[in-house]
Amino acid sequence: MAYPGIPEDVLASLEEPDPLDLGLLTKEVAVFATPPDAPLQTLLHYGRLVLAGNQRMNLTGAKDWTTLIEAHFVDCLRAAQFLPDDVRTVADWGSGAGFPGILWSILFPDKRFLLCEKRQKRVEFLEDVLMRLELFHAEVLPGQAQESLRDEEEPVDALVARAVEPLPRFLARIRENKVRFGALFLMAGPSWKQDWEGMSAKARSCWKLAAHHPYSLLGDRGKRHVLIFRPGS
Repeated sequence: MAYPGIPEDVLASLEEPDPLDLGLLTKEVAVFATPPDAPLQTLLHYGRLVLAGNQRMNLTGAKDWTTLIEAHFVDCLRAAQFLPDDVRTVADWGSGAGFPGILWSILFPDKRFLLCEKRQKRVEFLEDVLMRLELFHAEVLPGQAQESLRDEEEPVDALVARAVEPLPRFLARIRENKVRFGALFLMAGPSWKQDWEGMSAKARSCWKLAAHHPYSLLGDRGKRHVLIFRPGS
């Protein structure tokens, strides 16, 4: 089925987020930019594209500004604080609607972003968004991520994934496909520790858990974690 495009009538009719949500988002963006105005406006434009695009295709479960900001934007913004300054190339494995790849590319214009996505309609959505937002330091790699990254001349500095599949299966997939990268950044829910400790000693020995950064979402949305893995011996 062809990419349906972003409905321009819906895009034009979208209301702005309410003042509380906008204030929250401004505060989160201000961690990365002072003043936050320019990235904030780009982020709001991106939010409009996601909400409008959701009218034609299933990009995300967020159908309103509050859910989009609290469940997705804040999650990605808080996780971004743990991305080291010296990282230059980031690959977003299974980018979907662009979380966190597009959002991080708005925050970090000095880094290169590769958005890996296998579903064709989402590939075209991501390409449309990059063009509209003029994010020329980011590009979409269509197809299976392990195959797309294999064609890169140099290993990426950071490989990031957000809720793509269970931890043991994902780590095994990366290992089996010999994906080259400097560090793996996983944005995970609270079950990560049980999944990690449930892996065999042999499977765990292939990885070094170099860092673990917990952080909280808003209200009752719970805790999230950034796990930084490096290949083991």
